[in-house]
Amino acid sequence: MKSRKLVAILLVLVMGISQFTVALADKKSEAENKKQEAEDNLRSKQNEIDSIEQEQAQLQSEIDALDAELVNVILELSTLEEELAIKQDELAQTEEQLEQAKKDEKHQYDSMKLRIRFMYEKGDSAMLTSILESKSIAELLNRVEYVNEVYDYDRNLLTEYKNTKEQVAALTEQQKQEIAALEQKQQEFQVAEENYRTTIERKQGEVANFGEMLTAAQALAAQYQDTINAQNVIIAQENERIERERRAREEQERQERERVERERQQRESLSNSNSGGNSGSGSTGGGNNSGGNSGGGNQDPGYSTGVSGSAVVQYALNFVGNPYVWGGKDPNTGADCSGFTSYVYAHFGISVPSYSYSQRSVGKEVSYANAKPGDLICYSGHVAIYMGNGQIVHAKGTAYGIVAYDNATYRSIVTVRRVL
Repeated sequence: MKSRKLVAILLVLVMGISQFTVALADKKSEAENKKQEAEDNLRSKQNEIDSIEQEQAQLQSEIDALDAELVNVILELSTLEEELAIKQDELAQTEEQLEQAKKDEKHQYDSMKLRIRFMYEKGDSAMLTSILESKSIAELLNRVEYVNEVYDYDRNLLTEYKNTKEQVAALTEQQKQEIAALEQKQQEFQVAEENYRTTIERKQGEVANFGEMLTAAQALAAQYQDTINAQNVIIAQENERIERERRAREEQERQERERVERERQQRESLSNSNSGGNSGSGSTGGGNNSGGNSGGGNQDPGYSTGVSGSAVVQYALNFVGNPYVWGGKDPNTGADCSGFTSYVYAHFGISVPSYSYSQRSVGKEVSYANAKPGDLICYSGHVAIYMGNGQIVHAKGTAYGIVAYDNATYRSIVTVRRVL
């Protein structure tokens, strides 16, 4: 009957622990689901960030090209202004030349009219008299030739002045047309300059908008990363808790089996004593109740390595100020709590697991009262290296990084392990 009771109790205990384990597993599953959701969101947001950065870079490239074109337009405008100034100076000079040509033509025309009028009023007798008074044929021919030359000179000179005036007038018109063309071109470049400036200003505004979008997206990505880190901590804690509960359950089952076995042996011993009759001293040989935890609160095992605890502490202090990175294994670039401790011990040839819940079972257990520099302090979900004088050095968290001289009892200590 007692045996059945014990079996029933054992079954109830196992079922209770199983239900508790299921609840813990549900909590771990929930954390894993939240982590997966955050990772999906982070990937999506990172893709959005990449897209924003690409569009921002494309816009900036367009702005740079527009800036270069704007510089060319401004240079062209400057050149046009210089050409216009030159052409306007040339036009002013040509207009002066045109006025002078008009005056010369009019003067020559007036002079010619006077000579014609003189000859008309004197009649042909004057010219005839001049010719007849010649002393020789050579002189006669010379006088006749002179009269013709006078006519030809007047006619040619008047024609020359007229042609000059027409050429200068044509040049004036040409220069006016060139100035009009330059002014039209100048207006076009001024419009182009204004368009370039407006377009550049608009695109710069778009770049600023993309900058705000990028900042917002990066902030959300950081939040998703924080969520992932937080869920990783929960998952690690749940893994440690599940492992601890599993070990506790196995220990309880072992103790229960030992208790059942002791009671069975006691019953057999009692049965054997009864079968031996009353011939005996009457002593039950109950034995002393030895065993159990002896001095469990005063553990202080010796050292199994030649490594100095102070040397371990001094080496660990080299990394103070470096960042905390969840899952990181190298404190030079960033490490979490267990990555930091395993890296430090590995420097001295001591291998410990890189997970905090696994480090609780390494080495030998030490009572906190007997903790010495170089010992491993284990908390729930966290580990640190004991410095002595109640202080620790550890990778504390994202907001702190790797720090030293924290109070060793700032959290509840699960166990202290001696690995040196």
